[in-house]
Amino acid sequence: MNGIPAYGTLRVFLDGMLGMMVLYALLSFVQQRKAIYWQYALYILCMVITFRLDDSDYASADYAPGANYAVALLESIAFILYIRFAILLINIPQKDPFSYRLMRMMTALLVVGSVLDTVLWLAGVSDAARSLLYTVNRFILAALALVVVPRIVRLRQPVISYFILGSFFFVSGCVFALCINFIPAVFTRQLSNPFSFPVTYIQMGVVLEVLCFTLGLARLNNQNELEKQQIQAQLIEQLQENERKQQKLQRIRDDIARDLHDELGADLGGIGMLAMAASRQLRHETTGGVRSARLTTEEAVIPETDTAVSDKLTLISQASRRVVVTMREIIWNLNSIHDTLQNLAFRLEETARNLLVGRAITLDIQLPSPDTDLPLPAEYRRDLFLLFKEALHNLVRHAEATEVQIRLSLDRSVPHEPRIELLIRDNGNGFSSGQIGCGGNGLRSMEQRARSLSGTLDIDSVPGEGTTLRFVGPLREK
Repeated sequence: MNGIPAYGTLRVFLDGMLGMMVLYALLSFVQQRKAIYWQYALYILCMVITFRLDDSDYASADYAPGANYAVALLESIAFILYIRFAILLINIPQKDPFSYRLMRMMTALLVVGSVLDTVLWLAGVSDAARSLLYTVNRFILAALALVVVPRIVRLRQPVISYFILGSFFFVSGCVFALCINFIPAVFTRQLSNPFSFPVTYIQMGVVLEVLCFTLGLARLNNQNELEKQQIQAQLIEQLQENERKQQKLQRIRDDIARDLHDELGADLGGIGMLAMAASRQLRHETTGGVRSARLTTEEAVIPETDTAVSDKLTLISQASRRVVVTMREIIWNLNSIHDTLQNLAFRLEETARNLLVGRAITLDIQLPSPDTDLPLPAEYRRDLFLLFKEALHNLVRHAEATEVQIRLSLDRSVPHEPRIELLIRDNGNGFSSGQIGCGGNGLRSMEQRARSLSGTLDIDSVPGEGTTLRFVGPLREK
């Protein structure tokens, strides 16, 4: 054999290498669930089967390339998978749209060639005619590949070098095989000389190509891993930056709350007190002060004028107190120290007692125990408080109730998904279900706040039997 391995021995060695690559690709697909791996495995398997069918064809004295319908069809399927593999590996559609169009053209050429070959085979056309069609089809594919490859090279991506080298081995093997078919001095089909068979060149090209592609896939996975690490680092940095911005915003909120409390709160409280003191002094002087015994007509009007001024001062005092109450709520919403479930519960109880107790309404309130305290986002705390406050205002204005029951509870039955429930029940007038849809701005406002809290708001009311309002929603923690 002059040192040259026998054809069968070389083929078994090459088939074994390709079989290992098929196993590697399938295991990679099972592990990573990426389509590129099963397509890669199917491509190699189609080529191995094709090579084995070629071996039986070489035993025929009238062998012609592409005359075996099964071989030509399997080879076309393998080439289609090869093109698809290249598209996924390099991300051709985004990197080079023109090359992507050429590769789609190559795929269409393979499909059309297979369909035409099927029609000719079924029609009983001679093997020579079908072999000619096969040869022309493969040379056109090789020409298109020679156009695509240089364009891909210019993309200058690390993984592309492996694909280019593998494609070079593959195309070179195919071109050598096609040429040998027409060189009788080389195409002698001697079992002692593996290189006298065209399939040897194709299979060696495929083996070298598969090795290059495997290295390319490893490089691509490494590149993807590095990109993931970079993205994770960017996300961590972004989260840290967001946290810094949140802390800065929190400090601004606390500063605003402190300024409102220290400056405006004191001034508004002082205005209210001065207005009330002035009103009392004016009324005292008008009713109990020393007056002249002789009153002119003009002087007789003074008491009425003094009373009007006193009433206006009283209105100023009341307005300043309302502004102070509103400002206290704004300060409560702004100050981060109150961003907890217990502070929310304390605020709900304080608001309920201020609104109800002075109106001869018996209040029964139950709140979460102190050991269930949780941090809450400011927006969540604010929306839930305003929903609660609007519900109480509606109750005071319309229900004419004598008893009110309030329950705020935390449901932890579902792990990692705590839910909060707010229940307000009264024994007032109630209303019919048809009136719910005709509710005013207060009801619409509560429904909007319930949606913003990602929860549900249910209102159950019967005329003469009171009303039950129930809000249930996820508890969003800080």
